[in-house]
Parts: sequence; C-alpha cells; structure tokens
Amino acid sequence: PFSHFISFVGCGFSLGVEMSNDIYSGGNPLKTSTLCLLIVQLFVIIGMSRLVAFLIRPLRQPNVVAEIIGGILLGPTALGRAPSFSENVFPTSSMDQLTNFANLGLIFFLFLVGMELNPTSLRNTGKHAAMISLSGIVVPFGLGAAASYAV
Repeated sequence: PFSHFISFVGCGFSLGVEMSNDIYSGGNPLKTSTLCLLIVQLFVIIGMSRLVAFLIRPLRQPNVVAEIIGGILLGPTALGRAPSFSENVFPTSSMDQLTNFANLGLIFFLFLVGMELNPTSLRNTGKHAAMISLSGIVVPFGLGAAASYAV
C-alpha cells in the first residue's frame, strides 16, 4: 500500500530510537509519526497542484487556478471519497496541524505581498479604489433594502 512506500522512503525510521511501527514490523508509520504525515500531506498537496498546473498549461491559466482544482480533487469530491486515501493521507486527527501550517504559510505570503507593496502607487490609485469598493458595498445594500421594503 501507499503507506508502506512512504515508510520505505524514510518516514518510518528514527535516529537512535527503535520504532515498533515501521515498515519492517508491518505497521503504518503515518499513524504514529505526525511529522512524517505532515511531510506526506505537503508532498501530495504540492504534487497535485503542480500536476494540474502542468495539465492546464496549454489553457494559459494561472497557478492559482491549478491550486484550486487540485484542492477540489484532493477534497471530498474526488480522492477524498476513497476511505483508504482519506484515512491514511488526510486523517481527521491531523487536520488541526495541517490547518496551522497552512495559516503560517498564509501569514508569510501576506508578509511578502506587504513587502512588495508600493505606497506611492497606492496613494495614486487609492481614491479610485475607495470609490469602487464603496460602490460595491452601498449599491447591493441599497438594492437589498429596496427589495425588502417592496416585499
């Protein structure tokens, strides 16, 4: 199975500590090693997004589209329906750890976006952006209020 391959790659081994749940004793190291499970999850997520990006490259779609499609494929709509895949690669007990890791990545990404932001271009386009965002809030609110008044 898939978990035996991952154990063979090296997640079932520990330096100086004998593990009783490695590939040689017939166990599943993904059930005992949270670091190994996180590495496998990241490998599967990044691998799927790269594979989808390669497949949709002729359509000239950005990488974010490939990441969204990859997330849909890994989620409960496609591969997540397979019980052996979801229980071994994305068990519910590891979702908190994966979510925290994803939030940390999001924080680093937003930090990099903030570092690349040019304040002078923000000042130049700030009035236009404020008017567009304000109209995007006020117009739907006004239409909703008029529709509720009419009903």
